[in-house]
Amino acid sequence: MKGIKVCLKSLGELFRPVSGKVLVSILIGLARIAASLAFVWVCKLLVDIATGASDKPLSPYIIAMLAIMAAQILCNLGANYWEELIVVKTQNGMRHDIFGHVLRSTWTGRESHHSGDLVNRLEEDVRVVVDLICVRIPDIVVTVCQLLAASVYLFLLAPNLLWLLLGLMVVAVVGSRMFFKTLRRLTQAIRESDSKSQQHMQENLQNRVLVLTLIGADRVLTRLGVIQKDIRDNTIRRLNYNAIARGFMGFGFMSGYAAAFLWGVVGIKNGAVTFGMMTAFLQLVGQVQRPVADLARHVPAFIHALTSIERMGDLTELPLEETGEKKMFPEAPEIRIENVRFAYEGQQKPVFDGFSCDFPAGAITEISGPTGIGKSTLIRLVLALLKPASGQITIGGQPVSPATRCNFMYVPQGNSLMSGTIRENLLLADPDASEGKMKEALHFAAADFVFDLAEGLDARCGEDGSGLSEGQSQRIAIARAFLCKGSVLVLDEATSALDPATEAVLLENIRNRCKGVKTVLFISHRESVSAICDQIISI
Repeated sequence: MKGIKVCLKSLGELFRPVSGKVLVSILIGLARIAASLAFVWVCKLLVDIATGASDKPLSPYIIAMLAIMAAQILCNLGANYWEELIVVKTQNGMRHDIFGHVLRSTWTGRESHHSGDLVNRLEEDVRVVVDLICVRIPDIVVTVCQLLAASVYLFLLAPNLLWLLLGLMVVAVVGSRMFFKTLRRLTQAIRESDSKSQQHMQENLQNRVLVLTLIGADRVLTRLGVIQKDIRDNTIRRLNYNAIARGFMGFGFMSGYAAAFLWGVVGIKNGAVTFGMMTAFLQLVGQVQRPVADLARHVPAFIHALTSIERMGDLTELPLEETGEKKMFPEAPEIRIENVRFAYEGQQKPVFDGFSCDFPAGAITEISGPTGIGKSTLIRLVLALLKPASGQITIGGQPVSPATRCNFMYVPQGNSLMSGTIRENLLLADPDASEGKMKEALHFAAADFVFDLAEGLDARCGEDGSGLSEGQSQRIAIARAFLCKGSVLVLDEATSALDPATEAVLLENIRNRCKGVKTVLFISHRESVSAICDQIISI
């Protein structure tokens, strides 16, 4: 776990952008305090007037009480409305920023976090931290102000009673917060198990067909049960500690209320306290005790938030890709690989060691070699998704980088369609593409079958292209790549699921439309692909 100082520093950085909105929440809260104390004052006067302890007129104070009640209602409505508004705005902004940071972070060939864990952090941890910043921090400030104001008021009426109440509450709070470190450790364990649970469910839902045919649903459910048992056991432990803490707080509440009530009873009997003062005592004891109890209840939430801040920090600390102005080449560029060495993180044996080759401008090149030799890794190096340990890769005479990635029209291996309509998938490549341009791209990719679907471009495909065959998904992915404005077409086993006739049409389209116009890199083992290539590079 990170130190508390590190987490508090991160909290300060997250708080700064919304500090103005939080200040508005605090001001509304202060208005509520003023109305609350004014209500205590007017109630005391009305009771004293009714019992003859005061000879002031009754009507003005009844009107004042009604006005104060109306003000309290307005303050409560305003506080709730403003709180919900800033919470949703802050959550959206924070998720947007962290999600964008993760998307733009440097990729090393292996994701640093499981996608289920990432979603869990973006959803639950962001919610917890935003709750701390937008709800609990202003509530803490307002609660402290309420405690001070109510204490001053009670001190003016009965200073000894105030000290007695504060002493009882301090004992209750100290007793309830002896388990700070244990609660934080348990919260950390629960959050990690939550992430494991989400990872497990998400991954098995994504591969449900594999689960049903190979692994077995019972084994998957058994594993989920083990994870859920960890969550349940740690939650029960945390509930036990919290129950003890709430016991201390309950003792403090009951003792304080009893002390105020008996103090007033004795005072009335001795003639030192009026009925109005007794009413004020009973209201003020709540306004003194409740803030102390609220502050104590914020401690577990603060512990929970520290864990979430730490987990969010793991994401915001991911190193970002280098940025720069996009470098778009107007014509098909040459790609050169010179003496490149690369090994994946944690692996001693390099994938490439002194590897060199050229992809001539406007030529169609096949990259071949046995499975696992590094063909897809080579493409990732060319796309600047990975960095070589040594050597150089250039495109159009410029070193490859994220800034040169805009030149590539990329069709990755496997099903790469997003859930949504076919139109939405195509528009990912070019948001401004016209209907005619999309139809042209589909025709180029031998995907004319789309026009025979009942909903055409608006036909939906599920997650990972479910609802379409693998070959149909491949062709839509090729059409999507063709809509990009780049001049380098990269196809990673993009025809592996096509029947010979469809593949022949597609390859003919690639040769006719791309040869001499685009630099084409084709990873494939198929002789039909080799037939249209200008050169074959074996790795």
